[in-house]
Amino acid sequence: MPDIRCSAMITTGFSCAKQERHDSINTLNKIIMETRSLELWSTDRIDLVEAKNGQAVTSSLVVADYFRKAHKDVLRSIKMLDCSILFNQRNFAPVEYRDKKGENRPMYYMTRDGFTFLAMGFTGKVASQFKEAYINAFNEMEEKLRSERCTKYAERIVRKQIKEFNQSLQQTLASGRKKHGNTYGGLIPYGKEEVAYNPKESMESNLKRIFGQVHEMCKDGFLMSALAVETNKMLQELINKK
Repeated sequence: MPDIRCSAMITTGFSCAKQERHDSINTLNKIIMETRSLELWSTDRIDLVEAKNGQAVTSSLVVADYFRKAHKDVLRSIKMLDCSILFNQRNFAPVEYRDKKGENRPMYYMTRDGFTFLAMGFTGKVASQFKEAYINAFNEMEEKLRSERCTKYAERIVRKQIKEFNQSLQQTLASGRKKHGNTYGGLIPYGKEEVAYNPKESMESNLKRIFGQVHEMCKDGFLMSALAVETNKMLQELINKK
């Protein structure tokens, strides 16, 4: 007769080995799916951070969507954060959005610091990589905003200098024409004795055009100076002949 206990042990061994193999396959598939999901998620989502009033922010809706959490759970996590009232006020702004049904729903805008504080509670390897992607998005948006602020600052300086240049030019022309007549100013047409900044053009285009105008003014000035020198030379020669 076959040994029943031996058969049972063999059957149990096969069952355990089968289960272990099944668990290993499930674990491997889970890792593969998470990796593929992360790759797709990271490349498809480029709107994680936006600019609001000159500051880089994200919303609780985007956070919920990106980390694949229920929005109500993210809202609850924000409300339960163990931070000071001042920190909350500076980094979380409660607002409303209109859902697909046309109903108003609550959500939050949050700064980089607010997101960082909230994301501390998101754990796991995939969550860590998502947080890294989010931080990179904040860095890119803040760099863009810094660049825009620098451009606006430079634009204010250029406009100020153009205004002062035009005022000085007008005063010089008015004084010179009063003293020497309307020929003073050379070939500069009336009504065009100034340079202008066009806000619809880029900074580079404006500077290129303005320097072009100044260059033409200089050419006219050089020409008039040369003509004056030649005229004086001719007059001196005529005087000497007499």
